[in-house]
Amino acid sequence: MYRIILIDDEPLILAGIASLICWEEHDCFIVGKATNGHDAIDLILETQPDIIITDIRMPVMNGLELIETCQKKQCEFAFIVLTNLEDFQLARQAVHLGAIDYLVKLDLQPQALIQALDKAKEHCSRMESHHNRELYTLLLKDAQNQQELNYFSQLILSPPDDGLPSNPEIAARYRNAYLIFLQMKPEQILFGHAETYDYQFISNQLLDIVSGIGTRYFSDHTILTPQKDALLLVVCPKPESDNEKAISEFCTKVNVALGTYFALTALFGISRKKAETSLLPDAFREAQSALTHCYYESSLRIAFYRDQDSRRQQPAQREFNINFLKKSMSAAVLENESQDLKEIFCQLSELFTQYKPDKTQAVSACINIYSYLHDLLQNDSFEENAFPYSIDIAEQLSRLGSLDDILQWLDSFRDKICTLLTERKEKRSDKFVHMAKRYIHEHYQEKLTLSDIAEHLKISPGYLSTSFSNYMNRTVSDYIAEVKIEHAKELIDSGQYLIYEIANQLGFENAYYFSKVFKKVTGMSPKNYECRHKLYP
Repeated sequence: MYRIILIDDEPLILAGIASLICWEEHDCFIVGKATNGHDAIDLILETQPDIIITDIRMPVMNGLELIETCQKKQCEFAFIVLTNLEDFQLARQAVHLGAIDYLVKLDLQPQALIQALDKAKEHCSRMESHHNRELYTLLLKDAQNQQELNYFSQLILSPPDDGLPSNPEIAARYRNAYLIFLQMKPEQILFGHAETYDYQFISNQLLDIVSGIGTRYFSDHTILTPQKDALLLVVCPKPESDNEKAISEFCTKVNVALGTYFALTALFGISRKKAETSLLPDAFREAQSALTHCYYESSLRIAFYRDQDSRRQQPAQREFNINFLKKSMSAAVLENESQDLKEIFCQLSELFTQYKPDKTQAVSACINIYSYLHDLLQNDSFEENAFPYSIDIAEQLSRLGSLDDILQWLDSFRDKICTLLTERKEKRSDKFVHMAKRYIHEHYQEKLTLSDIAEHLKISPGYLSTSFSNYMNRTVSDYIAEVKIEHAKELIDSGQYLIYEIANQLGFENAYYFSKVFKKVTGMSPKNYECRHKLYP
């Protein structure tokens, strides 16, 4: 396999070239990336690639200077240069310096890249003896790296029952080591957006980046992957460095890379220095403990474990119960009162802020609220995937790094539910108004009240009154009166009934109240209406 390094100051170009072809099909794989020639030098010396694909125009050190620097260091690699049309003269200079081929970035096609790679591989074959030595060195290094991975994995992540693993050479090189626990999380916390991050893929891509940065700060380092959204680093700062300063700078640069390439950020928990590798299991617990400080202090991104941390007062382990809010939540949802629901969520956020539940309690409370509201709304026809699976929500919540992150998630979830309620209210208001009107027409002979109709529809009188008034531009009582009086007119017109008999048939308490309502609706009394009908049949 031919080892490739990509160099360009534009991240999108780097990503585009990396995804342009399936490198393995062409016996190649990418061992590293850099954004300028200066950073690339350290990466080249560390990885000893076979082929380097580099931009010509870059800050700090351009592609031509990079080729010349490598030649001065007696590094013989196959160079392919990337250029724009206006830089054609520079491309010719690169070829004169020994570049194998040049590619125009804007017109770059898979076949052109493959052809350039074939030329580069032919050049590599002409230096077979050199590459044989290089391969032997790399095999030794890979074997050493694998030994370190196996050793630290057994020591830290899965300690064997029959004692700690033994490797005197590794133990000697990793004296005075630190553990860094790196936990990835999204830069922006939004309800239901966890699926946009492929943490397994990101973690694999991140290994090269972290390793490249680590080489600048540590004399030795090994990277483990305890879970798909986290990395665990065993590091030995360089002897001449300020250890904590070097580790802090390393973590900061990793965070910049995460934000630039993946729109992620990370929290870092760092153990105390351990004189012997046998103490690294304790260091792992310290790094995890340090990471929990970031949970309570949202502005903290890098946390070092201190002696006093083991005695630090944690929140009381008492029950964190939010179930008393469910009744009011249910009422707000059933009545589509988004403002009421917002106020309930404000109470919930105040409880989180005041109580400061630990992460397990906070996540459980959020899942509890999510499941409850999901059950209340699951029969409504909302947009597809409006409610992700609870297990996906639990996974997203588990990745949040701080209590403030969880509160952001709650705010985002609240806004989503309120939006759904507003949409549903517009649809359901029409529905309930039509149902109320139908009920009135079917039961106009009875004594009807707002409460009777609301009870039949299983909604509150207030909600029915507001919806009906907004939709019909009149109250429910006015509409009942209108329907009854229309039927009263028909009965009067028939000439078969006396006024008190009509009042009784239509559910009025007495003839006096019937006459009062009749006059309010028609502008005349029932008697006058009857007389007018006789005069003008």
